[in-house]
Amino acid sequence: MPAPADSSRRNALPILYTSGTHYDVGYDIGRTFRGIIEDFLASFKELHESLLPAYDTAEGKAAYDQTLAVLQKNYPQYVREIQGTADGAKVPFHHLMLLHMDQIVPMNSGQARSAGTNGCSSVCSNHEGQVLLGHTEDALPETLNHAYLVSAHIQEEEPQGKNGTKTEGFTALCYAGHLPGFCMGYNHHGLVYSINVISPKKVLAGKTPRHFLCRALLAAETMMQAQQILRDRGTGSADGFSVNMSFTRQEGDHLFHNAEVGPAEDGDESPMSILTISPGEHLLHTNKYLRLEVPEDEGLCMESSNHRHTRAHSCCPPTSRESLLALLSDTEDATYPFFREGGDPDFVKTVTLGVFDLEEKTWTLWMKNPRSSDPLFSLPLVFKWFN
Repeated sequence: MPAPADSSRRNALPILYTSGTHYDVGYDIGRTFRGIIEDFLASFKELHESLLPAYDTAEGKAAYDQTLAVLQKNYPQYVREIQGTADGAKVPFHHLMLLHMDQIVPMNSGQARSAGTNGCSSVCSNHEGQVLLGHTEDALPETLNHAYLVSAHIQEEEPQGKNGTKTEGFTALCYAGHLPGFCMGYNHHGLVYSINVISPKKVLAGKTPRHFLCRALLAAETMMQAQQILRDRGTGSADGFSVNMSFTRQEGDHLFHNAEVGPAEDGDESPMSILTISPGEHLLHTNKYLRLEVPEDEGLCMESSNHRHTRAHSCCPPTSRESLLALLSDTEDATYPFFREGGDPDFVKTVTLGVFDLEEKTWTLWMKNPRSSDPLFSLPLVFKWFN
């Protein structure tokens, strides 16, 4: 039989368990997933048609250098993590770093904002017996079959970076070659979260790329720390995104929080809006701001988001696991569905769909649409890493 085409949707998701320093963990990720990372970098049009050509211009290289200098000052441990991944996978460091600056370099080399990373729908459902965070991980088509899970225990002898962390424990879904934290995952402090990218019109060099702020969240112990990380005082975010999160080990009622974060254009900290989803409430968040007043790009992110919110009004409210899955797997809007298979004009694909059940303490993942497929597996949420 002929080998299946790489573009066909596979029902597989590898996981790596690793421990050590930031560099060690990065190296293990690169070494273990070298083939997946190499295949992704070779096929990723955004890298070859936008990021690398921009990097080769004087303006683009200046934006890259300016941003990297800020990261080496504030988050050197995560720069070392990327260096470890590059070394382990035997790929150029700047290729991986460009993935984490996805819009910063093109924007500052005079190019229009490109397609970038488009997608993701998140639903926080906080109802009696049904405390759920559901998420479709949507990305550019080359990302399909180029993802993996990393469960890491990181220990350093000295405090690391601007937030002074020495120990991290987390499990997270990762795009090939990317830092953990940009998709969905949880940490040993009980933080469970998912990310929605948002496309503001202006993206800034010399600020903190959203990939790094999302990575830093994997070290957050409390909601107050999470807010401090996202505000990033002294620098601020370079781009836009939102975080759907819950600190599951806190006392009292389950609470979800949605944080919308914008680029720090007018100061040295991220503009941010936080909404709390209390018991009896739910929230759908896609790829547009619902509260924060930041000028946004009117491209695919906005168009698709508008369609998904409109469609959600016609569906049953996501007050249970069944209704939440029905919404996130919905394909009734053939042009801009929730579960995305790529096409014209919506070329984005859903890479995986995940549901965190905070009552049962499980994380269930599907690689195919739940309407026609069983989940691939369900992981226990284990909020303990060995010292």
